[in-house]
Amino acid sequence: MKKSGNRALRRRVAVMVAPIGAALIWVLVREDAQNLAHAGWADLPVPLMAQALFFMGLGGALAGWLLADLFGRRGVAGWALAGSGGVLATALACLLGVLLGRLPELFGGGLGLADLISLGAALLLPVFAMAGEPLVAGGWVIAIVLTQALAIRTRG
Repeated sequence: MKKSGNRALRRRVAVMVAPIGAALIWVLVREDAQNLAHAGWADLPVPLMAQALFFMGLGGALAGWLLADLFGRRGVAGWALAGSGGVLATALACLLGVLLGRLPELFGGGLGLADLISLGAALLLPVFAMAGEPLVAGGWVIAIVLTQALAIRTRG
């Protein structure tokens, strides 16, 4: 693959994986907001929710860019690689999203046990978001299939 083709593949996969990270955190935020049904929007931490969505989307874009080479190969092995890449990209998106969101705290006070716990829990965000939500899991599968199909088209 030419250098320009590699950039196009990375860009396309990054654009496809970015919403996955944001969507997973949105499912969890929506669930928390429903649990606070008695509270109005003014009572909810909307800036914190927006920050989480932004950083999870950014983490997804970075993960997609880093793992783009796992997508776009033809055949059964290519689809299996894309499925594995989807799992890795989703986990990395959540990890990077939480890490990026906590950077100010990490620079301010260093890396503590609470930070390590939150980074470890980030790897479980996809599981928490999909647990008991078959539509979320189905949406994730569709997003990975679309990412693979577009990556195949990009590779030519």
